[in-house]
Amino acid sequence: MKSFIKILTIIGLVSFAMKTKAQVAPKITGTVIRTDKSPVEFATVILLNAKDSSLVKGAIATIEGKYEFDKVAPGKYLVAGYHAGMPKVFGLPFQWTAQKGLSLDAITLVEKAQQLNAVEVVAKRPFIEQHADKLVVNVESSIVGPGGTAMDVLEKSPSILVDKDDNISLKGKSGVIIMIDGKITNMSSQDLAQLLRSMPSSNLDQIELISNPSAKYDAAGNAGIINLKLKKNKNYGANGNINLSGGMGIYPKVNTGINLNYRNKNVNLYGSYNYSFRQNYQDLHIDRAGTEGDHPIRFDQRTRMSKVSRFQSFKAGADYFIGKNHTVGFMVDGFIRNLNIDNKAVSYIGDNVVVDSVLRTIAYNKPTGDRFNYNLNYRGKLDTLGREINVDIDYSKHRADVTSLFHAAVWDGNEKAITGADTTRSMQPSDIRLKSAKIDYVHPLKDGSKFELGVKSSFVTSDNNAVFDSLKQSDWKVDLNRTNHFIYKENINAAYINYIRQIKKWGIQAGLRAEQTNIETSSYAVKNTFADTSYINLFPSLAVSWNANENNQLAVSYSRRLRRPNYDQLNPFEFYLDRYTKEAGNPYLKPQYSNNFELTHTFRKFLTSSIGYAHTNNTIMRIVEPDIDPATGDTTFVRYKVMNVDNRDNFSLNISAQVPFTKWWSAFVTTSLYYNHYKTFVGKQLVDRGSAGFYGQIQNSFDLPKHFSLQLSYNYISPQIADEGLFRMSAMHGVDFGVRKQVLDKKGTLSLNVQDVFNTRKFRGTYELENQHLEINNKWESRVITLSFSYRFGNMNVKESRKRKGGAEEEQSRL
Repeated sequence: MKSFIKILTIIGLVSFAMKTKAQVAPKITGTVIRTDKSPVEFATVILLNAKDSSLVKGAIATIEGKYEFDKVAPGKYLVAGYHAGMPKVFGLPFQWTAQKGLSLDAITLVEKAQQLNAVEVVAKRPFIEQHADKLVVNVESSIVGPGGTAMDVLEKSPSILVDKDDNISLKGKSGVIIMIDGKITNMSSQDLAQLLRSMPSSNLDQIELISNPSAKYDAAGNAGIINLKLKKNKNYGANGNINLSGGMGIYPKVNTGINLNYRNKNVNLYGSYNYSFRQNYQDLHIDRAGTEGDHPIRFDQRTRMSKVSRFQSFKAGADYFIGKNHTVGFMVDGFIRNLNIDNKAVSYIGDNVVVDSVLRTIAYNKPTGDRFNYNLNYRGKLDTLGREINVDIDYSKHRADVTSLFHAAVWDGNEKAITGADTTRSMQPSDIRLKSAKIDYVHPLKDGSKFELGVKSSFVTSDNNAVFDSLKQSDWKVDLNRTNHFIYKENINAAYINYIRQIKKWGIQAGLRAEQTNIETSSYAVKNTFADTSYINLFPSLAVSWNANENNQLAVSYSRRLRRPNYDQLNPFEFYLDRYTKEAGNPYLKPQYSNNFELTHTFRKFLTSSIGYAHTNNTIMRIVEPDIDPATGDTTFVRYKVMNVDNRDNFSLNISAQVPFTKWWSAFVTTSLYYNHYKTFVGKQLVDRGSAGFYGQIQNSFDLPKHFSLQLSYNYISPQIADEGLFRMSAMHGVDFGVRKQVLDKKGTLSLNVQDVFNTRKFRGTYELENQHLEINNKWESRVITLSFSYRFGNMNVKESRKRKGGAEEEQSRL
């Protein structure tokens, strides 16, 4: 359909360009108006044969809504007009003699379908479309489409779960890759969530859920890919939009941003800027019981964490069109962040009866950093058969600097006297440089099938230097136990081939990707313990679909994927939460590999179900393990360490459906039933755990008079073993509410949202290993009231900036 519209647009532009003042031939003319008699600017008008509705000519209406057709042979015709957001309207058939001009009755376009003095046809895409390699959600057909945000639509899409930390999972599996128009967002889960909550859902065209990506994609992302496709507009000109929102929970939150775009025949310029201020808190309670020798020992740890973040993101770029078949472009994007994180903790230490000491800890952390990414791109259409080449060159630099001050004091059991204290400070700068180049080529065949081929090479250097000082008798002394300089170098070379074909009701896509990885590591503190590694992996993929009939679609797919460690996870530095609890990276981490299978069925384009299985080796996960203080030999320490879990098996059953109760009330229901099983060694103890889990959500949408809409949703997560840390978590649930109104001639949207209306969302879990038993209660600022306003200005039909993905996406996502 999009190609058809582009063809009509080109035909219309050419027909207008060929008009001359001397032209006197008879013409067919008319206007396109709204119900209030105002013109519809730049509407698309098509001239059709009345006999078989075949296309004769196309035209674009002027800013006054006027159109015309000339040099039309005698015959019987009809015209149709349409515009973005307005259904297509057909006029009555008429006879054309070509002897004298003819002025037709005006075509009246309306926002909603209604009976006119003409034949009206409204084409609507199904909410869900099943393809051989992906599931497509058409946002305009979603009950949460108009007036919502991109996050609203994403959270309500089939088999997607967004947890308390804004981590996004697909069909019960974490590690999903998020893309916008095929380009990885390269943001933290919190920043990505903020971006999606500030993006109007009206900007979205489709959401692609790719459980088993083809060989064309980087092998990273063991849970698959979620690609958000933005709408593509049609005409030249300039436009933009501004967004402003303010929220209040316990602390305030502010988001604001602006997007601008300009395009003419030869060049496209675009840019955006967003600013975010967020203040929030988290209360963490850890009750830890164990033994020290033959004696029981218990730690009752209570921590209040307060965070203030200021985040700025930006993008600017230009595309230059060398004729109609060749385009070169340059883009720079990045962010600047500043955080202040204050932790205040108290730990009551003793046996199960008496508290013999109290540990009070204050920690001030100030992470700052920025990222700049530069992309140079060329895209060329080599012939009319569809051969195409795409080249990307990327360079990225990421700087992070964390300064910390840590003070701990030990009091007696009555908190009347200090029995010991220590103060530590640290400076931990990190510098990551990334270079990447890739070439993609598409070669179509005569039978309608095509080959996709490509190569890619990337180089990454991560330089991390940490200096810890301890205060000793009024002097700062270097702490050699924690000071370290760690350097990580990585080179990945990849090549792929992918074959796609449609044979009547059958669709097939098969591919193979090869990746060679070369790694070098060095550490100042841990000498001669790292071995440089080099390995080659093959990643096959296969997807087959079958349109059995109008009501049933089936698809089966398989892919082998991997997930490489993030660069900070490889950093062996240790970070102390308090004297007895610390976090640590792991330079010995290996990539995790998964084999993924899925069978999907779509019934009548409203009910979708799928069954999936994934087996993963070397699963990367943060695990709690016992630890020993190297200086004192104290065995009561625990360490949160990123480790490789030997095996993980995931079984999933997912069902989603859209239920229209009335014309003004609809519901979308999605459920996921899954089973996760983990098997590994932590220390010398075998951990063999498995549990079933259930996630369910119902989203109610109400269309009210005077451009009001209301949404009410409820979700529930059952008790299960959490994917993070292997904790046995308790159930979580919550209610969200929102109301929106379109204002200012529908160019503005005013929204009021309340997240977690009854303040019920919190995490509770238990963990047992060797001589340790942990109970965790984690409550965060989940109830937030937000008022937001967005406004679009300029030509709403401007052609958007060219969407492309660079060559360094997988590497940047690991920053």
